Amino acid sequence: MVTLRDALAAAVGHHQAGRLDAARPLYHSILRSQPGHPDALHLLGVLESQSGRPGAALPLLRRAVALLPGDADFLGNLARTLRAAGQPDAAERAFARTAALDPANVQIAFTLGSLRLERGDAAGAAAAFAQALSRRPDFAEARINRANALAALGRTEDAARLRRQAVALAPAHPDALHNAAVSALADAGMDRPVSHARRLDPARVERAGHALARALAADPRHGAAADALLGTALSLVQAGQAPEWLLERAAATALTVLRRNPRDTRAAAVVAYRFYRRGRTDLASRFMRRVSRRFTAAEVAADFELGLWSMVRAGARALDGLPDADSLLATFPPLNLLAEPPAGRGPLLAVSCDDGYYRRFATGLLDSVEAAGGGVAVHVHVVNPAPDTLADLARRRERLPLGYSREEVDFTGWDDHRRTTYYACIRFLRWHQLMARWGRPLLHLDADCTLAGGAAGNLDGLATLLEGSDVGLLRDARWRGPTREITVCFAAFQPTPLGRAFLGLTAAYIGTFLREGRGFWMLDQAAPFAVLDALSRREEGLRVRWFDVLDFPWVRFIGEK
Repeated sequence: MVTLRDALAAAVGHHQAGRLDAARPLYHSILRSQPGHPDALHLLGVLESQSGRPGAALPLLRRAVALLPGDADFLGNLARTLRAAGQPDAAERAFARTAALDPANVQIAFTLGSLRLERGDAAGAAAAFAQALSRRPDFAEARINRANALAALGRTEDAARLRRQAVALAPAHPDALHNAAVSALADAGMDRPVSHARRLDPARVERAGHALARALAADPRHGAAADALLGTALSLVQAGQAPEWLLERAAATALTVLRRNPRDTRAAAVVAYRFYRRGRTDLASRFMRRVSRRFTAAEVAADFELGLWSMVRAGARALDGLPDADSLLATFPPLNLLAEPPAGRGPLLAVSCDDGYYRRFATGLLDSVEAAGGGVAVHVHVVNPAPDTLADLARRRERLPLGYSREEVDFTGWDDHRRTTYYACIRFLRWHQLMARWGRPLLHLDADCTLAGGAAGNLDGLATLLEGSDVGLLRDARWRGPTREITVCFAAFQPTPLGRAFLGLTAAYIGTFLREGRGFWMLDQAAPFAVLDALSRREEGLRVRWFDVLDFPWVRFIGEK
């Protein structure tokens, strides 16, 4: 005669061998004979959970736990099934009871901590991981996750210490390496917005970058490590602090990411910046145009990097088909010249802004021009000036050699971005018009700057340095990208044939984008870069006088440059 003990042993044998269909009827036969058999209830519940049927498993496991509430195995399996069934509240309570019943069970404590961390209970998670580590100090994953919990609680130093310990315990563990890199990046200063005016700790950046590279070598599909590496590379490129080796490694990772997700724009941008760093902005531009075809126009406009790169055309033929600047002028409001600057052949300071910028900034610039003396001539162009602005210009004309003009634009239906882009860019079309009218050098300045006082602000010295050149440009030599390399807070245009051509092409480039409604912020810096790149590749012989944006003593710029 087969006893219940024999039947249970046979069922367990089938169960352990993976023959679930043979084990199930044996468990049921036991429960028909003894409905309250705790082991049969528990094991049948585990079998149903393993079969992907948590709805059938939970009543069985609950009955087993009710019969033996002090059995940690029963309670642990109920907790796991509750979690699989999408009942996190009940699962957490069950895991907590299991951990209390069996404090030596490291995996239960770890799972409890992981569940709490997923649910945003960083303090509870940290306590659970501490329990796991008290029993198994070499548990690297518990150290990693406790570090994450402590970081969420603001205990960054403790988190960093645990992450270093995890790497020491498991030097090839991708999670440990990724988390150690996160701590190193925070220590370097990347836990705050990165700015090119704030230098990061390069040693910590290097340590973090190498840790991310090792994590990806261990697991090329480690999404968090790839995301951290791409984000770090982009932030450092934009801040002018990206070391060559880091951008190289990030670009290799970006290609892997793009094979999995061709619409990952950050990965695409990293590849483009790598081409740019190699002096192949033409390849970067073509690459980003191909990537952009995967997106709608609205998606391109909404994505920061796609928007930037959509304005970059590079290569010897980048200007082919560009309309003449004069032919574009008819599509823009007319220039209304209200007062001519005094006649002469010397340089003319050229300032353009909207009415709000005039009141906020340009008045300060004009004050600095007046204080500097020397009789430098100025021309101010204002978009939609208020009567008070025109009255102020008229009064200043009594004290300064000053001319001014205006244009009236209907901005109905324009968003702030499109409007501010117009303000920033229309000046180049106006300078093209005025260069043709006056034929004298133009020293373009942003409205939000002032002339430096004393000898440093002597514009005669600047004019002397510009002699023999066609254009004078400010360069940011930190390789921050084609929309940041030429900084147009200052630019000089000489009335030479090539100087006029450079200004005319820049105006045409900008005018084409504005006319088509495709211009974004930094179009005014993308345009001269693209024109210069094309003319250089065509060996046109343009003579450029370069100035360093970080060492330009004639002007005080407002904000970071």
